[in-house]
Formats: sequence, C-alpha cells, structure tokens
Amino acid sequence: MTKKESQARGGIVTPPRAGLRRDGLQGQLRDGVECWYGLRYGALSDSANPRSALVPCTGQMAVDDLTEVPVFAQLPSRLESLMGPGIRDNPQDVNAFYLNVWAPAGADGLPVLVFLHGGAWASGGGSARWYRGAQLAKEGVVVVTLSYRLGPAGHFADTPDDGLHRPMGDLLAALRWVQDRIAGFGGDPARVTLAGQSAGAWYGWALAGYPPARGLFDRAALLSVPAITPWTREERQAIALTAERHATALARNGTDMTQAWLLAGVRALSERPHLPGTIPPMYLPTWPDAPAPEVAERHVSAVYVRMTAHEMSAFLPSQTTPEQEAGLLSALREGTPADLPLANGAPDWSAARAEIVARATWQAFGCFANEIGKAVQGRCALVQRGFSALSGGPDSPGATHCVDLPFQFGNLEDWHDAPMLNGWDIMQFDTLSRQVRKDLADFAKGHAQASWERHGEGFGPKQQEDIA
Repeated sequence: MTKKESQARGGIVTPPRAGLRRDGLQGQLRDGVECWYGLRYGALSDSANPRSALVPCTGQMAVDDLTEVPVFAQLPSRLESLMGPGIRDNPQDVNAFYLNVWAPAGADGLPVLVFLHGGAWASGGGSARWYRGAQLAKEGVVVVTLSYRLGPAGHFADTPDDGLHRPMGDLLAALRWVQDRIAGFGGDPARVTLAGQSAGAWYGWALAGYPPARGLFDRAALLSVPAITPWTREERQAIALTAERHATALARNGTDMTQAWLLAGVRALSERPHLPGTIPPMYLPTWPDAPAPEVAERHVSAVYVRMTAHEMSAFLPSQTTPEQEAGLLSALREGTPADLPLANGAPDWSAARAEIVARATWQAFGCFANEIGKAVQGRCALVQRGFSALSGGPDSPGATHCVDLPFQFGNLEDWHDAPMLNGWDIMQFDTLSRQVRKDLADFAKGHAQASWERHGEGFGPKQQEDIA
C-alpha cells in the first residue's frame, strides 16, 4: 500500500473542506472533525544549536496532511518490528516544535486531551500518523498531539553545570500554548488532561508534581509508565562525553553532524551495563531541580493508570535456549515478589516464557504503576485499567508494549503495517477501540467518578470473548 493510499484509507471518508479558520489559523473539516496541523509552539533560540533554549512562538506550516509535519531528528525505533515504520512518513527537523489539534465540528468549551508520545526518549513524534486524533475527538474532546526534543538534542547538556532538562521546557511551552489558545479551537483551558504513553507517561507523572506546571492541566492519564531512575548530571555528562568522541570520529569520516550525534548516542548507550530481563539502556531524563517524580506532591485532581499485560515481551529476546531461559527466570524470580499474580501468556508461549514476561513486566512497569496508585489513593480520584486483549495471529507478541495505542486512537488504517496487529479484523478492532476511546474520554470529561474507585477493570479476555 502506498503512502497516499494509506492516508486515503485512514478514516477519511469525505474530502477535506478548505477555508476553515479558527484563531487566525487554517484548518480542514474531515468527516465532522476539524483538523489543524503543524501549529508552531516554539523555536530554537539558536538555530545552529539543537540543544539551545526554546523560545515560545506561533505560526503554522502550510501542509495538507499530518505526515507532512516534521518530527525531531531520530533513528528508526527499536520497536519498528512491532509498530511498523509509520514514523518514517514524516520529514525530520531539529526545530520540530509543532503541535496538532482535532476537535468535533463546532466545538465550544469541550474538555481537552493533550497526548505525549513515547519512544524511549529517542524516537517518535506527535505528528506520526499513529496519533491521528480524529476518532478520539469524536468522543467529545479536543485532542492535541505534540513533539518534543529527543536523543542527544534533548538529553545532553551544553555544559556540565547546565541542570535544565530541555524536553521539560518544551512540554511546558506547549502546555502554555494550550492554555493561551485552545479556547480558539473549542477547548476549555480549565479542563485539560495530560495523557502520555511510555516515556510520555513518565513526563506526565513528573509534570503532575512539577511546580512550574501547576495550573497547566488538571488530570493525568499515564499509559505504560516505565519504572526508571533519572540520570544525575554526572551520569549525563559521562555519557555525553563518550558520545562526543564517537560523533567526532563519525563526522571526521564524512557523516552529517546531526546523524553523527544520533549514531554516537546509540553507541554510548550500548556501552552501558544491561541486566538480563530489563529494557536495554536508553536516554533518560535529568531531574536536578525538583523532587523525584514518584514522591513529589501532585497538583492534579485525578489520575488514570493503564498498562498492558505483557509490556516486556517487546524488549525480551524471542529466541532463547532452555539454559538461557532458566537463568533469566531465576534472575527475575529473585527481583520480583514470589507471590506475584501471573497473567496468561499468548497461546503459543511456554509456561516459562509466560512467567518471564510477567515478572519482567512487573519489574519494568507494574511496580511503578502500583506505587503511583498507592501514592494518589485517597488524595486524587484514581482509575486503574489493564489491557490484555490478544490477537488471533500466529507468533503473537501478546498484549505487548504499545499494542493499546491503535485502539486508543481508533485509526486502524494508520497502523496497516504494524505486525503487532496481525490477526485482528476490522470489526473486532472497532468494537474494542470504541470501549478504550470512550473510557479515556470519559476520564477527561470527569464522568462516572464513583466508578473510578473500582480496581481491576480493563480491556481483555472478557471483551475479546464478547466480540469474537
């Protein structure tokens, strides 16, 4: 399928109607949803330095489709074998401070859902076709997606004593843009939910306890939030110095400097220790100027936490010898509770494989989600959800990391090349997607607060049986 064919089938039934304007910007009306692409919220203060401070600004790119909006410079994702190559449709730019807005036609005063993409702090972008927000907006919310700095540009400081983590400034600038301008697109700035997945979920939780973010959003939705320890300044500087040596050598051999830094960062990270059963080394935030996010005081009224049943199947080796499997399982049993409830695995997994995935998932994601639930219980309204729906295809990765995203956005055709969706037919997908979209939209709207205290609800085998 060509790019144009994919876009034509991505939920767009009627041609866009031009001439739509809000807040002085050009939009399109597509199937009852107003779409606004390439809205600038900031720019580099020094265009020659991708790590320079952000300057808030406004404007709009002249584009016809979401995939024409640039994302930040990056290498292919390590999860491309599951998610597909969707991010490659977008151009790349070191100055890609853009956001996108979807709103039901004629929206006025609707709750707002701002989504922060994941990607291990190294890849992804709010303008990827994966995050087309039209179907989610039809649930009665204004949807905003955005890009923030990744990799070396976001994580390596210019000087050892530079304590600022650049992506946090990017996100604050984008959230201030939302506060200042979202009313012009039919959204209510007093009812903003900050939703994030994976790395984006970590930022959502961190910002929920970060004093400069107070008043920029009222609710936080955390999807697959990872358990990480942020880098110290010293760790960041040591990795940056290693990467600089690699980048200098690559540039000397003719590699473009932006590409050289991307490759050099990967090499520097690959030299870091990696414990069996954990996510391979990745860029991490630096958090020098605020309490650790897991203990900071929250300034949100409600928290939504969701994770998939088999998050870590995406990061574990798919082929292991019996000896390797036994060693890995032994190590994971030592680092996780003996009485940990074990989710069922995919149909073709061995009992040992299912236990390895379950224990690794708890260690990398579940324990932190549990800590968050305990931290907010009684202080904030709490929603806890699981996602355990499985495809019927062979060699299923299970309910792996990121598999819930297509259902959350309801845009199956934008995921047509994602191997993790093999085995799903469109009717089954749409039925489950409607449930997932409505659940998050209801949270953003503040509906059904009494039900938020119920734990253990989720999307999985029961729903799968109902739609089979």
